[in-house]
Amino acid sequence: MEQSKSPDGVQSVERAFLLLETVAKNGVMSLNALHKAVGLNKPSTLRLANTLSSIGYLDKNADGAYSLSLKTYELGSSALRRIDRMELITATLQELCEKTGRVAQFSIEDHNELLCIRSTHTNSQSFSVYTTVGRRAPLYCTSAGKAILSTYSNQQIIDKWEQIDIKAFTKFTHTTGQNLLQDISEIRQQGYALDVEENEYNVICIGAIVRDHNGGIVGAISISGNNVTREDMEAYKDVLMSATSRLSSLFGYL
Repeated sequence: MEQSKSPDGVQSVERAFLLLETVAKNGVMSLNALHKAVGLNKPSTLRLANTLSSIGYLDKNADGAYSLSLKTYELGSSALRRIDRMELITATLQELCEKTGRVAQFSIEDHNELLCIRSTHTNSQSFSVYTTVGRRAPLYCTSAGKAILSTYSNQQIIDKWEQIDIKAFTKFTHTTGQNLLQDISEIRQQGYALDVEENEYNVICIGAIVRDHNGGIVGAISISGNNVTREDMEAYKDVLMSATSRLSSLFGYL
């Protein structure tokens, strides 16, 4: 079925972008799949797809299927360079703080330590967890730190472990590399990390990584609080995972 009418020039542009967006979502698409997905007849779809191919925005393989070209990647990369990352990160932290009523932080790895870059909290949150921007904390006993560590191979983690002065901050702190690796294995499977009183008594945190358009690690976002139950963290998990996934998408991670 043909789509709603617009002036011819405008309609052609709308349809062209509709084709690009549809291929972007689906990867490689045959002409038959594409015309059904966009709701245009096959001749119109073929004409638009061939035009986009001729000017370099779609690639056409030997089977006649279409996919995005590197030219579209170049456009996306140009847009990404204009994004103010910290502005988006700060807005995300504020949203998480408002939704959970807890401290929300963005941290990065720096010289085998976790460095807090942004922190958002309400005036009522006064506990002493590393909430101050510029403060450092261990990678091995913080949710954000362990989330970042989970992106490394086990051997790389052991190498880092051997370079770190390991201290037991509480009775729950990992003090052996083997225990840490067991925790890391679970983090990789579930996509987020927990710190249950590992760095400070009565403080529980949940953290997840943020990636960029190359799949690299931008950093990690964590939600922290005292008097937090595991049930609370289960609820916060969905909010955090949604936020980090959205932020990674804004940074170009597919």
